Amino acid sequence: MHPIAQYALGILPRGWKSWVQLVRDSRFASALPAIIIAFAVAHLPVPDGLTTTSMRLLGVFAGVVMGLLTADYDMSIVLAVALLVLTLTSSFMCTTTDGHHIECDRCRSVYRGKSGHWHEYQCDPIGGSFDVAISGFSNKVAWLVFSAFHIGKAVEKTGFGRRVSLALVTSMGRSTLGIGYAVCLAELVLAPFIPSNTARGGGIVYPIVESVIASLDIDADGGENSTGGFLVMVASTANLLSSSLFITGMAGNPIVASKATSIFGIDFGFADWVIGASVPTLLLLCILPPALRLFLRPRVNFAQLSREIRRQHLEMGQISLNELKLCGTLLTCLVLWVGSPYFGIDATVVAYMAIVVLTLLDVLTWDDIVKNYKAWDTFFWLASFITLAEQLSALGVTDWIGNSLSQSLHESSPLVCTLSLALAYFFSMYLFSSISSHVVAFAGPFFAAGNILGCPPKLLTILIALFSSMAGVLTPFSTGSVAIYASCGYISQPRWFLLGLLSAVVIIGITFSVGMLWWKLLGWY
Repeated sequence: MHPIAQYALGILPRGWKSWVQLVRDSRFASALPAIIIAFAVAHLPVPDGLTTTSMRLLGVFAGVVMGLLTADYDMSIVLAVALLVLTLTSSFMCTTTDGHHIECDRCRSVYRGKSGHWHEYQCDPIGGSFDVAISGFSNKVAWLVFSAFHIGKAVEKTGFGRRVSLALVTSMGRSTLGIGYAVCLAELVLAPFIPSNTARGGGIVYPIVESVIASLDIDADGGENSTGGFLVMVASTANLLSSSLFITGMAGNPIVASKATSIFGIDFGFADWVIGASVPTLLLLCILPPALRLFLRPRVNFAQLSREIRRQHLEMGQISLNELKLCGTLLTCLVLWVGSPYFGIDATVVAYMAIVVLTLLDVLTWDDIVKNYKAWDTFFWLASFITLAEQLSALGVTDWIGNSLSQSLHESSPLVCTLSLALAYFFSMYLFSSISSHVVAFAGPFFAAGNILGCPPKLLTILIALFSSMAGVLTPFSTGSVAIYASCGYISQPRWFLLGLLSAVVIIGITFSVGMLWWKLLGWY
C-alpha cells in the first residue's frame, strides 16, 4: 500500500479502518475508477446539443469503457450493471403509445400538442427503459455472432479445424516460409466460421503451433528465441489479419457494420466486407512470413518437424462422418453468405439455419449449445453494446462526439479527413486491452465525425473495419489470442512492441497504397 494511504488508514477510527480495508481488498475497489468517471461525466455541465439524459448515458458509457480497462469483473457483468443503472434512471429514448420518441424520464409528463390541447406522454419511464435495455437481444447482428460461435464449436468438436491445420502444415512445412504460410492459411480457412479470434487462434491454431515448437525442442532461452518467436509472431499476426477479412471473423466486426448502417445509411454486409478487405488483407498475409523471417531469422529442423506432424496426423485417423456433415453445411453457408444478394437470405438466417441443421444431423447436441458458455457470454455483452450504441445515436451523443472530433479537421479535404481519422483510430488501440472494447468505444464516434466531415462512407467504413482487428499488432495484450502467443516467452515484451510498430507501418503502408487503389477501382471514393 502507498505510504500516504497507510498513514490515512492509520488515523481512521477502528470501525472505519475495517471498512476501508474490506473495500481495498475486494474486487469492488477495481471498479471505483469506473464509478467515479461515470458519476463525474454524468454531472458535468450540459453542453450544447446534449440533454441531462444524454449526459447520464454518456457518463455510464464512459464508466463502461473505464470498467473494461480497470475493473476486475467480466465484461458481461460490467454491461449488466450499466443497463440496470440506465434503466433505473430512465436514461434511454422511449416510444409512446402514439408514436412519439422522447427521453424516458419525460414519460407521464404533460405537453401541448399541435391542436393547443394538453396531453400526457403515454409511456412507462422504468418499464419503457427496460424494454429498450433488452432490445439489443433481438438484434440480428447479435444472433449472427451467437450462431457463428456454435458453428465454431462444431468445427472444434469434430476435429475438423485441427485436421485442416495439420494438413496444411504437413503439405507446406518444408521450409520456414512454408510453415508461416501454413499457419496463415489455417487462420484464413477457419476465419469465416469462427467469430472469436481468441477461440480460433487459442483453441485451434495455437495447439498446432505449440506442437511444432515442442517437436523442435525449442526453449524460450531467457525471453528470446528466433524460431519460436517467428512462429508465434506469424500466428498472432495472421490471426488478426484473418479476423479483418470477414464480418464473421471477429465478434466486434458486426458492430462496425451496424454503426456504418445507422450513421451512413449503407448496407455493408458479408459480400461487401470480403470484397473490400480482400486485396490489402491477402497481400499482407503474403508479405507477413517473409517479413518476419527477415527480422527474426529462424532455423528449423525440418526432419524432426515432419515426424512430429506426421505422428499427430496419424492420431487423427480417417475423416469422420460428422466432419463430412459439417463440411457440407459449411460449404452451403459460404455459398449463401457470398450469394446473399441473389438468394435473398439474410446472413443471420443462414447462420441460424446452420446450427439447426447441425443439431438435426447430430453433429451438435442441445447440450453442446447450452454448455457453449462463450457463445452465451458474447451474445449478452454484444447485445448490450448494441443497445448502448443505438441509444448513444438516438440521444445525440454520437453526433456530439463526432462534432468534437471533426473540429480539428474541418478545413481539410474529405480524403485527408478519412485517412487522418483512420490513423487516429488505429493508434488509439494502444489504450485498450480488448479489440471489441476498442470497436465499441470509438467506431461510432469516428463514423459520426466522418459523416460530418463528408468522408466517403464506404472508404471510411472499410478502413475502420480493417484497422479494428489489424491494430491489435501494436501490443502484446490487445486481445486474447495475442496474449496467449505473447505469454509463450519467445519474444520479450519490449521487442514485441517494436515488432508490433514495424508491423503497423507495413499494414498502414499497404492499406494506404494498394488498398486505396483497390477501393478507387471499386468506386468507393
